[in-house]
Amino acid sequence: MIEIPKAIVLWSKEGRHAGFMLLSHEEGNEYGECVFMLSPVSAEGIDSEMGIVVSELKVAGEQQFHIKRNESGYELTVKPRELPEVVFKLNTGFEGDVFTEFNGPITTIGTANPAKQNA
Repeated sequence: MIEIPKAIVLWSKEGRHAGFMLLSHEEGNEYGECVFMLSPVSAEGIDSEMGIVVSELKVAGEQQFHIKRNESGYELTVKPRELPEVVFKLNTGFEGDVFTEFNGPITTIGTANPAKQNA
């Protein structure tokens, strides 16, 4: 059974905070829904490749995702209807790289890690 975080922090390749992905997922199901939010903290993060993708996904609204376990952790794929799919290649701590088609080729647009939970 995969227990995934409810929020993932998204960073540009340059290490600037670009936004969040909020996830809704029923235990035992490999599909769920997610929404994206931009972070107003960093103009550089918003203007980055990751920020541009987060902005497009935010406007597109709720998206479905698919998660599967692999030898190094997890692969989480978001398949928007009218945008290129976004693939998160994550370790067992849900940290890793984010890939999508950007200006042609599939490339790394940044990184992701789980949001810290406050007690």
